[in-house]
This record gives sequence, C-alpha cells and structure tokens, in this order.
Amino acid sequence: MGRLFFNTIIIMLLSGNLLISQNEISGKIIDKETKSEITGAVVYFPQLHKGSSSDKNGNFKIQNLQSGNFEMIVSLFGYETQISKIRTDTVKHTLLIKLVPQIFETQEVVVSADRFSLQHENAVEIKSVEIANSDNLSSNLIDKLAFEPGVDVISKSPGVEKPVIRGLSNTNILFVDNGIRLENFQFSEDHPYMADEFGVDRVEVIKGPASLLYGSDAVGGVIYTVREKPALQNTISGDYNLLYFSNNEGLISNLGIKGAGKKIHAGIRGGFNSQKDYFDGNGAEVPNSRFNQYSVKSNLGVSYKFGKTDVYYDIQKMKLGMTVPPAIALVNDNLRKNKFWFQDLSSTVAAVKNKFFAGKTMIDADFSYQSNNRKLQTSELLPQFKMVDMTLNTLGYNVKSTYSFTNKYELITGIQGMYQTNKNAEAPAHIIPDAFVFDFSGYTLLTADFTDNLHFQSGIRYDFRHILTKPEDIKPVVNKFYSNFSFSGGINYQISEQILVRANLASAHRTPNIAELTQNGPHGIYYEIGNSELKTQKNYEPDISFHYHSGTFIFEMSAFYNLLKNYIYLQKTNTYSENGMLIYSYAQTDAAIKGTEGGIEYMPVHFMKLYANYSSLIAKKIDGSNLPFIPQNKIRSEVKFTVKKFAEFSEPYFSVNSTYAFKQTNFAQFETETPAYYILNSALGFTYKIKDKSLSFKLSVKNLLNEKYIDHLSTLKDTDYLMPGRNVIFSIKYSF
Repeated sequence: MGRLFFNTIIIMLLSGNLLISQNEISGKIIDKETKSEITGAVVYFPQLHKGSSSDKNGNFKIQNLQSGNFEMIVSLFGYETQISKIRTDTVKHTLLIKLVPQIFETQEVVVSADRFSLQHENAVEIKSVEIANSDNLSSNLIDKLAFEPGVDVISKSPGVEKPVIRGLSNTNILFVDNGIRLENFQFSEDHPYMADEFGVDRVEVIKGPASLLYGSDAVGGVIYTVREKPALQNTISGDYNLLYFSNNEGLISNLGIKGAGKKIHAGIRGGFNSQKDYFDGNGAEVPNSRFNQYSVKSNLGVSYKFGKTDVYYDIQKMKLGMTVPPAIALVNDNLRKNKFWFQDLSSTVAAVKNKFFAGKTMIDADFSYQSNNRKLQTSELLPQFKMVDMTLNTLGYNVKSTYSFTNKYELITGIQGMYQTNKNAEAPAHIIPDAFVFDFSGYTLLTADFTDNLHFQSGIRYDFRHILTKPEDIKPVVNKFYSNFSFSGGINYQISEQILVRANLASAHRTPNIAELTQNGPHGIYYEIGNSELKTQKNYEPDISFHYHSGTFIFEMSAFYNLLKNYIYLQKTNTYSENGMLIYSYAQTDAAIKGTEGGIEYMPVHFMKLYANYSSLIAKKIDGSNLPFIPQNKIRSEVKFTVKKFAEFSEPYFSVNSTYAFKQTNFAQFETETPAYYILNSALGFTYKIKDKSLSFKLSVKNLLNEKYIDHLSTLKDTDYLMPGRNVIFSIKYSF
C-alpha cells in the first residue's frame, strides 16, 4: 500500500507540471449597500479545491483553473453567502461581486447531496453542524451533533458514543468521512466510529433514507464529515489547538499545517485526546471510563489541465476503557493508561479521489483502502489477556458521472462497491467469524431547478451483496446473496423569498450484518444467538417540512413516518447458556417510527440571538411494544450574546444553553423507565488578532448545576453510575 501511495504522488506531480491549465478569475468584492471594498472575503471553487481572499482593496485573483462550469462560493462572516456557476473556459474573468449584509446566517452551502448548493435549494433537508470553530467544546465528535433536533447519542462513556438519527443507529445509519463510508465493526452500540474532529470543518446530517449516493444501510440517515478546506492559493497556514477538561483532567492537542501553490496543495495534521475516568453528578468516579486517542491525517492534491487528484492517508489509534463488572472490580486508580478491559483499536484509511472535466461532464473516480483492527484486552487474571483480535480490510470504489444539461439540470449516474474480508487472529473469542463480503451498486439521480423557486430531485438505486462466512464449531455457515432496489424523490417549493416547503418520499434497505446472522456466544453482558435466515430490512418514509425566515427570525417544522419492514432487533428469551448468561436472539418484525421536529431562531437586537428546538418520537413494533434505544423527547434552547468587535477583541460571545429531556415511559422489553432531567451549560469566548495571526480563547461549563441524571441511551443505565457531573472546559487556538 505504501508503494502505491508513493507512486501515485509521483504521477500527480509529473502530470501537474505538464498539463496545468491557465484560466484565471479575478475581481473586486464590495458591500452592496455602502459600495465600500471588503477585505478578507473568501472566494472558493470547491470542486477544484482552489481559493483566494480579498485584499485591503477588495481585490482577489485565482490562477490555473481548469476549463469547465464550476460553482464559486463567496463568503464572509456578517454577509450572505453567495454561490454561482462560473464558466472558466476563457483565459481571464474580471468580476464585481456585491455582498449583501446579513444579521445572522439563514442558510449554508452543503456538499453531501453531491452538489454544492445553498440549503434552501435542496429538495432534501440537510443540517450542517460547524465543528472547527464550534462553541460546543467536547471530547467527542459525535457529542457535538447532539444539539440538533432528531439527533441523539448512545453513550457508554465520553469515549464510546454512537450517533442516533430519528431513533435509528448502528448499521441503520451510514457514517461517511470525507466521502468514504467508514467500515469498522459498527454493528454494536459499544463499537464507536473511528473518527475524530481533527481537520473536520463541519458535519452534515441527512435525516431519513433520502440518500441514494452512499449506499445501503442509510435507513435512518447519513452522517457526513466535511474536511477542512486546503490553504488559499499561494499561502501557507496552520493552527494549534489545546483543550483542558476539569472533570477528568482531559487533554486534547492537535496541530495542523497546510499550504497551496498554483497547482499543488498539501496538508498534515496530528493530535491526541487523553481522558481519565470521569466523575458523575454524585461525585463518584466511574471506573475505567478513561480513553486515549491518537491520529495523523495527511493529504496531497494536484491540478492538471483536465482534472485534479487528491490523495488522503489517515492513521488512527484508540484505547477505550470499558466500564463493565470485571473492570469495576479491578480498576482502583485514576490514571490515563488503559490496563484492564479496554478496546484496543487501530485504523488506516488511504484514498485516491479524482475529478475529470470534459465540457458539461464531470467524472469522479474515488478508490479507497481501509484496514481496521479491533482487539479486546481483558485482564491478566484470565487465561488469555487478548480476548478478541480481528481485522477488517475493505477495498472500495465509487465512480460517477455528473452531466449538466444546463445550469438548472444535472444527471448523476454511478457505480459503487467494495471487497471486504474479516479475519480473526489467535484470540479465542470470534465475535464474528472469518468472512467475505462483496458489494456492487448502480444508481442514477436527477436534480432539476425548474424555476428559481421550484427544485426537484429523484433517483433510483440497485444494490447487490454476497456474504460468505467460513465454518466454525458453533456458528452457522452463511452463503447469502441479497439484491434490492431503493428510490428517493423530493420537491422544494419556495412559496416566497421567506417561505419554503419540502416534501420527500424515500425508501432504503439494509442487509443483516454478519453478527446478526452468525452470533453464538457472549457479547458484552448478553449471550447472543444470531439467525442465518434473517431477511433484508426495508423502510419507506414520507416526510414534510416547513421553513420561514426573515431578517431576524427563523421558524422550521417537520414531520415524518418511517415504516420499517422486517426490522431486525435483539429479543430476550427465557433460556440461559451453559455459563449462566441469559440468552438474547435476533428476530424480525414490522415496526414504525413517527416523529416531529421543530425549531426557532430569533434576534431581537443585533447582539442577542435566541434559539430553541423540540424533537419527539414514537417507535413501536407491529404488536404495540416499544423499540429499544429510542431517545427521550427533548427541548433544547440557547441564548447567545455576540458582537463583531469589542475593543481589541473580535467576535466576543457569551451563551447559555440548556436541554430538557422528558421522562421516557415508552421503554423496550429489557429497558427501564428513565426520569426527566434538565442540563444547563454556559460558554464565553473571544479572538485576539495580531496582524495576519489570531489567538482564540473559549471557556465552557457543561452541566453547570451538577445535575444528577442518566440519559435513556446510556449503556451505563444498569449500573449505579450517572452521566458526567460539572465539567469546566478551556480551549485555546492559535492560527498562523
């Protein structure tokens, strides 16, 4: 793999020198109302990974652009983001860009729908959560998403968190990192995604099955991470980040450096996240909730006359303590080092992503390799310290063509697939057997902007999967072929400049995963038995949403009904295994999840913003019993005070936010009722600029009132331990 990576870089450098294009975009950016020049506005071509910023006179220049019809995004805090199609076939363009002042941002540019567009132009609603400059300081990427309506977190500890979208999780949702769907044993709530916030600009959330571009398993939705932009043309920049957490003496540190010339850009970022055992609201230390995480991410890109190539190489290692009965008895210190009962994980992801331009057609050809090793380290008191040791290797590809009939109509067609193997080493416990998975998919998606007010999207997808497992003593041999169609259709109608409605009807599916088909043994605190006769799980979901915005007010409301056919779940039995563990078996039934989500933003004066949202779910099987891991209904709110500048400080802010979770009385078969709780958080921060450098300070207090509570989705709910108590978090970021 290393030789392939090296050879690819050499080819990129050679082709970049020989075939670079000479198109150029330049211009001036001014305030539409005052006509004054604007400094620091970013002009960026996302498909080309090229950009620049306006100087003190409002002027900008971007050179060596490929020929084609591309989106150009112009953005600056305090102004409305502009996106437009620019044809670069001629050698030079000179533009006059007029930015409209905006009190607060009413929409953002989103990319996960595979077209760079403003949120209000998408038939599918996509929520964008800022990560790189988020005020929500946290030790986990997933936790930063939990303030969005319809998004929750299954948590075992601050290091083991899984996202939930509209009541579905694990292999019912997809996690797509930088355009590559992650494959790392995500079949259990105790197995987190191997992803961190380092180098992530924002996360986009697609709720529901309305994504045809990323494959099967998007029954509940998609989590899509967007990497930080490359450096602006002819610049070198970087940043250093340091966070400290008082509750468990946690430390996060990461450093990133990136640079770009006219035709080549590159970057590297590395860091660590080290957390001791946390203390709950009662002041009790939660044994073995410690974790340690390290990662390095690198990228290199080159542009040439007819396209561009980007190479990514990421390495990540995680050691996650497990708060389970054997560990509670053994762990009697509060150090950082993981000694007993921890998941020892490592991941390598290498990707080569290509774009080729030919007139009205753009071709993407992405190839990736993922190697994920999962070990379970237990105790030296047991015969085998290493209980689990398995490696999942995945070769993936995604080749698609985007044809633009005009600026208003696009047709995307593509093929997608993977070749995957799982292999167990000599460790005794085989959670899943040695196995082989082959995927092939084809899809087509049409997007149409019939008018400036009417936007449409529709598509169809076919998936084929072959699962083959090797024989083991107590596990059934699986040799299964699955094939399924899914579809999506949606419309976005802007009734006026302030009002729009969306309506979607979509279907998705997921095949049973290998654990569900073959499991026969202890897994966590249960003895699980798989079912090799499980059928494909399918769903059909209509949803409708309403949006209104003015200069100072935003209101949103949506409702959905998700009909699940052959829903796969873990069922409690009345029998016990030979070692005395209660047996749970995988079964299927029809089910339905219905819910509503809504939110408001209001800015009564220019320095104060009020925000609140509400989400509610009802999830039941066909027999009327409740589905497991359904989050509590919640109200989230925030009051934030901010100004553009105060004395020598830029963008100082102070905020107070809260979450009220209603009592969960709709609990599943092996769950219990969860009481209501109320959490209050506060934060403040500012930025001090020194010429072209900046120093940002942030201070946040989580669980300000030290509430003693447990969330319904906490897997520690059966223990005597609660969620984390008060936590003071300090952050400093130096940008250079």
